[in-house]
Amino acid sequence: MSDLHDVIVVGSGAGGGSSAYRLTQAGLKVLNLEYGPLVDEEDLGSFEQYYDALPRLGYATLKKCTQRPGPGSWKRSKYFLYPEEESYAQAGEGWYWRRYRNLGGRTTWWAGVAPRMSPRDFREAADDGLGPVWPLAYEDLEPYYDWIDLNLGRVGASEDHPDCPAGKPQPPQGLRCGERIIQATCERLKGEFPLLRYSHSPKMIASQETGPGRAPCHYLGNCMEGCRTGAKFQSNMHYYPRALASGNLTLRPNSVVAQVLVDGDTGRATGVRYVDRVGKQHYGAHARAVVLAASTLETPRLLLSSKSTTYPGGMANGSGHVGKHLNDHVQCSVTGYLPPLYGHAAYNDDGYTFGVMIPRFTRSYQKQKGFIRGWEGRSGSGKGIDGQVPGFGAALKQGIRAHYQARVSLLGFGAKLDNPKTFVELDPSGETDGYGTPVAKIHSAYCENDRAIFRDIKEKYVYILEQAGAEHIRASAEPAPPGTSEHEVGTCRMTTDPKEGVCDGFGRTHEVGNLFIADGSVFTQQTDKSPTLTIMALALRQADFIVERFKRGDL
Repeated sequence: MSDLHDVIVVGSGAGGGSSAYRLTQAGLKVLNLEYGPLVDEEDLGSFEQYYDALPRLGYATLKKCTQRPGPGSWKRSKYFLYPEEESYAQAGEGWYWRRYRNLGGRTTWWAGVAPRMSPRDFREAADDGLGPVWPLAYEDLEPYYDWIDLNLGRVGASEDHPDCPAGKPQPPQGLRCGERIIQATCERLKGEFPLLRYSHSPKMIASQETGPGRAPCHYLGNCMEGCRTGAKFQSNMHYYPRALASGNLTLRPNSVVAQVLVDGDTGRATGVRYVDRVGKQHYGAHARAVVLAASTLETPRLLLSSKSTTYPGGMANGSGHVGKHLNDHVQCSVTGYLPPLYGHAAYNDDGYTFGVMIPRFTRSYQKQKGFIRGWEGRSGSGKGIDGQVPGFGAALKQGIRAHYQARVSLLGFGAKLDNPKTFVELDPSGETDGYGTPVAKIHSAYCENDRAIFRDIKEKYVYILEQAGAEHIRASAEPAPPGTSEHEVGTCRMTTDPKEGVCDGFGRTHEVGNLFIADGSVFTQQTDKSPTLTIMALALRQADFIVERFKRGDL
């Protein structure tokens, strides 16, 4: 391919979609390469209930799929990898890995939980002394958080919490019966935990009409399976129609990027080499700037694979930090059943997934409990059954009917600390995937701080349910396997000092002035928050920076 583009964007999820949209709206000519195909609307399962998929469990589509999708994901499993494309090996405690290959990436198959990071999230490393401080502040991202709220739509609580700024949300749905019972319990417990709040979750859901093609949520539920009406933000539905309409976007799905190309004289990125996933042909594409938004695991693999005489240790890896500092969330689940709701008639009250958030409320005592950083939680109620329902045969059916509206769940996400045993590298075996790119090896382990956070989540959630009078309380025995949250960040972290990281505060790599990164890998520190909203805000801010550099003639 001989055409010279202004920018090549690799990936189309939260970061890549934000980049492609913002750059094309500013008039730049963008080539956007996405590993997977377009998403078939018939595969979006928002009009189905979870139990509709239970008899299948995804097995009908698993013959070609390397990842077990689990209940409810029998359709989206077709957007996972095939065996011949396997690109990861694992070591240590093992990484529960799922990777979606489709236009829109994970934004098609997510719950939509999107809290803002708080001002002290950005400076927490200065307080506890662990690792570098973010090279930007909350105030730098606030205009982009606001833009997302007003232009893409986000619901949530209207009042600020010290660890969760409200922003400019739309009105959320009402709480369900079980959630109201837990909310009343949390209010009673504020004498012990002043910052405890059980309230509406900040979610990328529109409850009001928000621009073309964005219908308000109808509260049917099953958000994780993709939203046909577009009420939940999905990059492929809300960015790409407008990016394509600009006339500035060339979109190529089923394009597997294998290498970043470099000019040996200047050291600048000149483009990428990619493979057509269907026809297997190899292509080269060239641009004045390259944006990698392939994911926290895929971007470092691509950089480390892009070796040359100019960059023998991998591109932008002079500091040796590419692939290091891999972090996700420490995850713990606690469930129970509320007796006041036994025998309640089943009715359509699904709402959207994870309708409640419990912001971090442990700062005042966490050091006494033996850990730093902290955790936040999510909750839901009703329409759930697990192994705690008694009975067999007719008795089991009766038990399900009696307990169907009574179940309540609490899910905690803790900030996993930097750990020298948790990182991604190129597999020393030299194995490659089906496109000739070296396979990555993921190393993972929990440290004692992670396990202390897990114990605190478990203790607090069991206590809350006990105080609510719940029965059949069931808690995770161990932290969920690393990677379960799908919130991994940090492998190309942004830092002020080039020796400590890979990018600057705009996601521009320290070593290569026209190579940018716009996914979760740029996070300087893990927080207790889901990262998606901040990935989007960082990518939008970076795109404005790139546009300004084009105007100056610097790119």
